[in-house]
Order: sequence, then C-alpha cells, then structure tokens
Amino acid sequence: MGRIFLYANQSAAIDETAEAALVRIRDRVVDLLRSRGFTVFTVPPLELSGAIAWINRRARPGDVALAIQTDAFGNPAARGASIFYIADNQERQEQAQLVLLSLLQEIPNLVSRGAIPDSATGLGRLEFIRQVTIPSLVLNIGFFTNPTERSLIQNRTQDIAQGIANGLTVWSQEVSGVTPVPPTYPPINISINNQAYEDRGIIVEGNAYVPVDVVERLDIDLTQPATVRLIDYGGVAYIRAIDLREAGVFVGWDASTRTVILRTVQPLTPSEIGKINGSGSLSEAQLENFLRSVNPQALEQYPDIAELYIQEAAIEGINSDIAFAQALLETGFFSFVGGLEATQNNFGGLGTVGGSGETASFPSARLGVRAHIQHLKAYANEEPVVQEIVDPRFRFVRRGASSRVELLSGRWSADPQYGEKVLAILRRLYQSAGLL
Repeated sequence: MGRIFLYANQSAAIDETAEAALVRIRDRVVDLLRSRGFTVFTVPPLELSGAIAWINRRARPGDVALAIQTDAFGNPAARGASIFYIADNQERQEQAQLVLLSLLQEIPNLVSRGAIPDSATGLGRLEFIRQVTIPSLVLNIGFFTNPTERSLIQNRTQDIAQGIANGLTVWSQEVSGVTPVPPTYPPINISINNQAYEDRGIIVEGNAYVPVDVVERLDIDLTQPATVRLIDYGGVAYIRAIDLREAGVFVGWDASTRTVILRTVQPLTPSEIGKINGSGSLSEAQLENFLRSVNPQALEQYPDIAELYIQEAAIEGINSDIAFAQALLETGFFSFVGGLEATQNNFGGLGTVGGSGETASFPSARLGVRAHIQHLKAYANEEPVVQEIVDPRFRFVRRGASSRVELLSGRWSADPQYGEKVLAILRRLYQSAGLL
C-alpha cells in the first residue's frame, strides 16, 4: 500500500498565525488519513531543501507527497486556492485537479485558481515538484493576505483538512492501486459526571477517544484549541479525551471497567487557581497519591514531603498546592535529573549568594521546604515572615512583586513560560483529586 508524505511549508507563511493554521490543517489531515488505514509521514518543519531530502530518503514506489502552504502574494484583493503540478505531465495534472476539486467540494465558497503547471511560476519550476522522487503536488489553500480568505482558513480548518484528506485518499489509491484496510480499535465505556454514557469510546494508540457528541453533553466551550486531536471511525467523529482538560473537564481512567471518566464539577473557580497567597485545597493524601502516580520512589526518600509543604505553607499563609506543584517542576517530580541533587533538600531550585553559580543546600527536608515557602512569600506579599529566615536570597526579592503564579516567569526563572508550566502541573494535581 502506498504511503503519504505531508509537508506543511511553514517557511512560505507570511506570519505566525498562518503557520499555526497550516499546522492545524496538517495534523487534522494526518488524523483523518490514519483513521482510514493510510500510513502517513509528517515531514518535520524543515526548510524546503531539507524537507525534500527527508522525503527522498524514505520514499518508495507507490508513495505520494503533498506540500500545503498559504499564498504569500502581497495583493490583499487576491483570492483563491490553487494546486501546482509538474509541467507537461497529463497524469499529474489530472491528479492535481482531483485533489483541488476535493477541497472545493468541502469549501464551496473558496475561489478556485485551478491546477497550474509549475512552469507558470515566477522561476518556471517548483523544487518540491521537480526534486521529490515520488509523485508530488504543491497546494496553496488560499491567500492569507486577503482578510476574507484569512478568516475562512482560520475558521474552517476542519473542513479544509477534510477536503485535502479526501483528495489524498483517491490520489494515493490511484497511484498505488491498493485500497487500505481501515483499522479496528477496542471499545471502552464512558462515564460523564458519574453517569454511564449510552455510547462508547475507543482506544487509539494508548489514548482514549470519545464521540464528539460528548462535548455538547458536557456543555463546554472547546473552540478549536491547537492541540485537539480528532479522528473519524465508523462514520463517527471522535475527540481525544485528554484534550477536554483544556475546557476544565476532569479526565480519569478506571482500568478495572475500561471506563474513561469525565467530570465537569469545578469546586475551584478559575480566578482562584494561581493565587500564591492563601491556603491550599489539596490534602496530604491527595498530594501523596499524585506523587505516587508519577514517581513512587519519591515517597520512599521523602515520606513526609506532602505534610511538610502543608504545614510550612500554612504557617506563612502561602498556598501549599502551588508550592508543591512548583517543587514538582523544579525537581523533575522529585527525580532530580537536572542540576539539583536529592541530598541538597532544595525543592524550589533556590540559588545561593555570591555569584558562584551553585544552588543552595539545606540540612533537612523541612528546612528546604521552609526556604522554598519563604521565597514564595517574598514574591507574593509584604507580610513579615513568621519563622526565622532560612532562604539565602530572601532579601534580594522585591516584596509583593508576584502575587500570582503567572508573574513568576522572568523572575523566579528566566523561562518566559515558567508560570504556565507550574500552572499546568497545578491543574494536573487538581484534576487527579477531582477538583477540576
């Protein structure tokens, strides 16, 4: 059976928004084709010459390759989708027309600029078409410089992907002469807010997928996040269950009954999540259960770590949930695979004084937790510290500069995504406890 190589030519995009749209379309096409039994290779985000070489090293007879891109022509009035084929090749022209027609059938209001020989381009040839060793085409899905078409491409990515996948399905079968056998997936049960759902989900490559109807049943807003994965199976569209977490849904798994568990109960409001000042919502057992699930050995070395964080945070009026989530990030879930050593008892990645480049060490786990909590308090508020200061860099912090986790980015760490990374772990903690 022939395989399909799909290349999103991001270098031809006019801005990051166009790049993101191309990647979303590409990923959706890949999911659709794989659900139909095709083997699809996603070409890495290489420059054109590198992408061509990558394909040629792996290509074999019966394979096809498609590059998708947006047209970067500067005229904002220009519109339309076009597809390029190698000049003077009647067979390839017909195949190009077939792929373009499949796209237009899904997006009837997309203007067609037709199938165009690459000899009609400015350079008189397209390297992707000429140098890729298997049958190849270049599809311009529209003009991102045109406001109307830009909006269409951004808002109709699912339909665009459907059209491209349909065209590739027929083209690949025509070139290889083989019709793929659609895969079969094992079924699973679905529980929504403690009620059994009448339909069933499936397991695909180790991930639970549920019918998209579940989104409406949960009454959630899932406006096309970039990470959402959809597949078609047996005439039904399925969404990857774990992606529902982006809409605040708790996603769990009961192995004994093979049931994916979905809950929308939210005792925590979004505004509360991320506030460093205040008390935590998670119990010692809940923190330990999560740590046990990600690194069972950690509790053997630090059997009281959850209790220490709750106690020390309560003394200083700091949210123990956030402190624990940050410790998980800094220590690699207490595996200490980075620059920190377990013997340092430095769970917050705290530095020393004097510019030595070394990280701080503490004689006990409790003092390490206390220093971490004190450093968080220095950022979170201007209240006096209750216990003797053991944080070596407490005095260098501008008090009250970061009352929320998001504001720690560029302060606690130079990583601009640092706060979001802590929040991501915090949400996992809440989801594991059923609070999100």
